Amino acid sequence: MKFRLKITIFAVIIGTLLIPAYFILQTYGVFQKEKVLSDYALAVNVNGKSYEAWPLINSFAAMDKEEDNRQLYYRVDMNHIQYLFHIAYQEFDIRPSEDNPYLAGTVSYQSTENEYVKSEKQYTNAKDYTTVLNFYNQDKEVIYTYQDTGKGDGQLVQSIIHQGMSRSSNGGSEAARDPYINVTALFHDKLDMDVKLDVDEEHKVVTIRMNKAEAR
Repeated sequence: MKFRLKITIFAVIIGTLLIPAYFILQTYGVFQKEKVLSDYALAVNVNGKSYEAWPLINSFAAMDKEEDNRQLYYRVDMNHIQYLFHIAYQEFDIRPSEDNPYLAGTVSYQSTENEYVKSEKQYTNAKDYTTVLNFYNQDKEVIYTYQDTGKGDGQLVQSIIHQGMSRSSNGGSEAARDPYINVTALFHDKLDMDVKLDVDEEHKVVTIRMNKAEAR
């Protein structure tokens, strides 16, 4: 009986210790296959050189941890996701600069009449509506719709934890989890565009390469 009691007490102690340990590990994204690129500079490949991708923001971009067939993700609810479409359609110029020895300069995005991501209302009646994000191609055709719930949609949008960050929730705190859209899959399926990532761990640069999809 005493042995069982000791085992029970030991199990309770271990369980009590594991709960905060699990939260800490979850906060650092240990249990997910993606990581947010806050520790890297985000760049665009132009003729084999890397140019700063601003105003695309590294802390709103993510990639797979595994090197094979890495996917690019971006916060679906951030309006500067538009600039990824500008890259796909080559609607940008480059500005060479020697300010940063690890980048060849910056990208300057062109103004166009196209708005590739729009927040729009879908009315169910004269009073009630839901907010959706519609993604458009260059021909102004809707290629994807996300109901703006702040969560994954079971399709191309998934929740990704920003490693090392937490936020307040109901008097406590939880891992900073936000909705990211799989840009690689979206652009491949809807724009016929391959999105690749070159990761330079030594110099902390992730470079986006976009090219017309290879013939299947």
